[in-house]
Amino acid sequence: MNFMLRIALQLLMAFFFLFVCIQIIVIGTAWLFWPQTITDGNSSDIFTLYVLVVCALLFLLTLLLIGWYLGKPIYFIIVWIRRLANGQYDFPIRWDEIHSRKSGTLKFPYAVYKEVFEHLRMLGSTLQKNEKELRESEQAKQEWIRGISHDLKTPLTYISCYSTMLINTEYQWSETEQREFLSIIQQKSAHLKEMVQDLNETIQGQIPLKVEEVDTVELVRRAMADVSSAPWAAGHLFMMDSEPEQIFVTCDPKLLTRAIRNLLVNAVVHNPEGTEIVICISQLYDRMAEIQIKDNGIGFSESFVKSDAVIIPSERSGLGLSIAKQLIEAHGGKLIVISKPNEGTSLSIRLLLAQI
Repeated sequence: MNFMLRIALQLLMAFFFLFVCIQIIVIGTAWLFWPQTITDGNSSDIFTLYVLVVCALLFLLTLLLIGWYLGKPIYFIIVWIRRLANGQYDFPIRWDEIHSRKSGTLKFPYAVYKEVFEHLRMLGSTLQKNEKELRESEQAKQEWIRGISHDLKTPLTYISCYSTMLINTEYQWSETEQREFLSIIQQKSAHLKEMVQDLNETIQGQIPLKVEEVDTVELVRRAMADVSSAPWAAGHLFMMDSEPEQIFVTCDPKLLTRAIRNLLVNAVVHNPEGTEIVICISQLYDRMAEIQIKDNGIGFSESFVKSDAVIIPSERSGLGLSIAKQLIEAHGGKLIVISKPNEGTSLSIRLLLAQI
């Protein structure tokens, strides 16, 4: 309401000012050329014609001035809206020119539409923020799908290995061994189905976590047993140590298991047979739990990767390391990687302890 009232008052003042100017011009010109007409009050045909022509010209001039007064800011607003429609959310090119250098306020006649400019600025900021959130959400969704697609290879490898062993006619497996193989295939099929269902999870910029208090020692023990029992890990030596025997953290057990399994699988598939893989779990003084995975394998070129740095998948580190880092950081934790060629790799996962 204030905006409409201000425009109406300014237009009324403009019309009044122009009307007064027209009257002054007509009277002044008449006094100059027809002074007797002004004093006597008798107007001739020439004087009447003159007054009509002058008033018509001044009326047209008034319309042009009003058109400039109203049209120039509106054209600027239209250009700004077109830029917003094209995804350009910064200020228009002439933004500084329509502002006073001293006070920073809008110049005349743009000041009449200051509320419109303010709302357009707010609209641009909102659209830019929404587009950024949409990009981040889409990126998170793509990373989520890429991570699950990568992790699908692990249960598929189990199923492929054990099914190949079962149909191998060169060796006669006992009934107990066959049941064990079929049990593993069934477990990995269920795991496969679960991961396919995870593809349908709704990702809104963050990885969905279903947190609960979990004993990390037991969680890591199960992940290690799962990986070490695989046929393709038979040539690697696994060892585990924990102090104390139970360390509870608040986490999503499924996603944390995925992260640890990725790191253990990396330690197996990227190192030769005979590699020792040692897992140490400890409780740090600053209410942090630490899971260390060390191997004496061939290492890789990244000598040190900070926890807040971006891990770029390479031939040695693989995509699994990047996925594990993403899942760990989703829990508010840190992944520290230390590796040197021919000197092995040390991975340190740090998570906050549960508030018990």
